[in-house]
Amino acid sequence: MTSFNNILPIALAAVSLAGFHPVQAYAQDAEEEKASSRDWIDTLDWNGDLRLRYEGIDEAGEVKRNRFRFRGRFGFASELSNKVQFAVRLATSDGNPVSTNLDFGNGFSSKDIAIDRVFINWNALINLDIALGKMGRPWFRAGSNSLIWDSDLNPEGVHAQWASGMFFVNLGTFVVDERSESDDSLLYSVQAGLDKRFSESSRLIFSAAYFDYTNTIGNPPFYRDQAKGNSVDAAGNFLHDYDIVEISAEYLTVVNDWPVSAYGVWAQNTAVDIQDTAFAVGVRVGLIDAAGKMQFSYTWHDTEADAVMGIFTDSDFGGGSTDSKGHFIKARYGLTGNIALNGTLILSEIEMFRNNRHDYDRVQLDIEFFFD
Repeated sequence: MTSFNNILPIALAAVSLAGFHPVQAYAQDAEEEKASSRDWIDTLDWNGDLRLRYEGIDEAGEVKRNRFRFRGRFGFASELSNKVQFAVRLATSDGNPVSTNLDFGNGFSSKDIAIDRVFINWNALINLDIALGKMGRPWFRAGSNSLIWDSDLNPEGVHAQWASGMFFVNLGTFVVDERSESDDSLLYSVQAGLDKRFSESSRLIFSAAYFDYTNTIGNPPFYRDQAKGNSVDAAGNFLHDYDIVEISAEYLTVVNDWPVSAYGVWAQNTAVDIQDTAFAVGVRVGLIDAAGKMQFSYTWHDTEADAVMGIFTDSDFGGGSTDSKGHFIKARYGLTGNIALNGTLILSEIEMFRNNRHDYDRVQLDIEFFFD
């Protein structure tokens, strides 16, 4: 029972706080919109990428696994008017909300393609955008970290983003699980922060956020009943609520012509008393924006069992589960302006809380192709 009555108010409240009334504004601007709008076909902007990957997985007590995978994404965006944009992206997918990778094999079988994103973005004010649909992650993530949100996650709902000067605010309501026989699970989110520039090459970004999931206790995990490290009862249903506070910061500068970013994020599930904390700290050096450029990064992840929602955390680290900690090491090299080589090494320990502590290591070698 999708509660859309709970979705719209949060966006409309953000607009009203700015002294703006959508219906009145549209009536006043109707003629201006009609006169200034262009044929949507003339504003199409295409983009996509293809990634080929070798992956080796070494989990203690299990048979070592080697597999070849691929990910393909293709999309476009268009202006429906000078204030409204429409975007769609297709991707290879088996339905997993945090991975669009598919395996080669299975008897040369056909592979699936799904709708990865489809949303409308309305520029309600100069400083206020409202998005509705299935969109990319709308929150600031220090160092692009994946402690709470995997990079492939595309939440579904309504989101309002306001920015003025150094300050920004994100408000959203998202439909996580619609149920016909019980109340839906929604995600309410609020994030506020500042982006302070000290010079042309130096800036600090800081944010504080709160993520509140509704109707989790007694209901099954949101995707294929996979708890992904979260605590469940004998029937496999959630034992806890997830009301997560997050604080994060990132400092960006340039050292000897090398872009450098140092970042950290801390999260705590305020609805539980144990296994409630997660954090990550890391550094990234370099930027892939031309042939011959390199980038290196290191991050330490530490996530207790019920600190975050397991199904939405990084899908590669620790087997894609909470109750994990360890090292995340990456290197990238630009072969050309739109072809890059990537290497990732993950050294982690998992299931400490479950009294089954063991190593879970993963290596990934990629070649990526980009086009627009």
